Amino acid sequence: MPLPLARLPLALLLALTPVAAVAPPAHAIPAAPAGPVTPTATAAPPDAAPDAPPRMDAYVRERMEATRTPGLAYAVVGPEGVEHRGLFGVDGDGAPVDEHTPFLWGSVAKPVAATAALVLAEEGRLDLDAPVEEYLPVFAGFGADPTVRDLLTQTSGLTGRTAAATSDLYGEGAPDLDARVARIAASEPGDPGTHEYSSANYLVLGAVLEEVTGDFGAYLSESVLEPMGMDGAFTGAAQAREAGLSAGHRTLWGVPVADADGVDDAGAAYGYLGGDLTDLAAFARAQLEAEPPVLDAAALERARTGLVPVPGSAQEYGLGWRDTALSDLGEPIVFHGGSTPGYVAIVVVLPERERAVVVLQNTYDMLRDGGLQAVAFGLAHLVAGGDSPSSPGTDPLYLASVWTPTAAAAALGAGAVAAVRARRPRPWATGLWSAPALVAAGAAVWLTASHGLRPALTWVPDVTVAVLAAGVLGAAVVALRLLAHRRGGRSGA
Repeated sequence: MPLPLARLPLALLLALTPVAAVAPPAHAIPAAPAGPVTPTATAAPPDAAPDAPPRMDAYVRERMEATRTPGLAYAVVGPEGVEHRGLFGVDGDGAPVDEHTPFLWGSVAKPVAATAALVLAEEGRLDLDAPVEEYLPVFAGFGADPTVRDLLTQTSGLTGRTAAATSDLYGEGAPDLDARVARIAASEPGDPGTHEYSSANYLVLGAVLEEVTGDFGAYLSESVLEPMGMDGAFTGAAQAREAGLSAGHRTLWGVPVADADGVDDAGAAYGYLGGDLTDLAAFARAQLEAEPPVLDAAALERARTGLVPVPGSAQEYGLGWRDTALSDLGEPIVFHGGSTPGYVAIVVVLPERERAVVVLQNTYDMLRDGGLQAVAFGLAHLVAGGDSPSSPGTDPLYLASVWTPTAAAAALGAGAVAAVRARRPRPWATGLWSAPALVAAGAAVWLTASHGLRPALTWVPDVTVAVLAAGVLGAAVVALRLLAHRRGGRSGA
């Protein structure tokens, strides 16, 4: 039964109330993805059940259907290499995902960049305990005195808000690395010494490594990627195009759309490194080898060891790694996940099992981060011998965040039409319409003021468009009704 127009403003006000609490974090395909599964071994990893590989593949398919993921590649890795892999679905161009399909890795770039910093330190070219300003003089004016190590552990005082303003920038008009570093150095520090996750730390680290090496991308390739066997990894937009990177998928009103094709040329250290499954599996393998091709096993283990607590969690952050345990089994793990608009990746190392899990997906929505990343932890659960991996459903908050402002925009559009037609609106009707209209307008102002329009459109485009549309239409409803009152009397809407 249609909602009576007189009751619509009250329902709209109640519906809009939770919208102000939803904030985007400081980054057309078939509904049920399908594709080939390519196992490389039928034997289960040690301590896992004998039927673990088929169960892993079935679990991945279940997660892909739940999250509407178009394409996914994963591998279980041991000291000798890949023990099992699964390849599912399609890329952004509709081609089947295979082991050489390129993906962006997001913040999985951070432990790779940290490895490069450790190599430079071993070579005597970088002092991890030196002030950042020693390498970047512009940081002399920053309100704290961070060291290079502080950048690695994300305890420098750089904030997530600063990262939102200086990361995920691409295209011809994007500011270069020097301009971004200058803006970061001019920002207000947060709480130095306390871990605050901010990609600005690794953007600045990339600038430090650029200053030391003269060409960070080339050094990363020559000193880390190629020795580890990550031959297909890329560090910039031109290389990504040569590798055949297709557009990743952002979710627009529940439908994955392949529209995310940007690569930040200043982002190799913080989030815009990429490559295929074999490349990321090679990085994971190096964490398990007794004699890794870069550094030594003890140095890599020290990098993975937690050094500072992550507020609000059971994790500790090391040099580009998160040190914690699987919450359901208590199994120690070290991991790092990451995302860019349209892509999400994760590496999970199980040190006591001498195994790792890597997962690459070509879709991302910040409001569904937990559901997308759950597949990697579920696979780690199976590798550790568990039999009931987590399989979360759709987060009601995600649905509310998308559809509440969308419904509000539609209702306020109807309200604007009604206001245009109203010759002599009733004051009480104007009051009823004005309350939700002003909440919608306030939500739009809050969203753009607190998070910035560009980051919001980048990471939660459907929510942002709906909130802005509701805000504009809400302002229009109020203005039109006030104008109608001014024009012509006060009786009857």
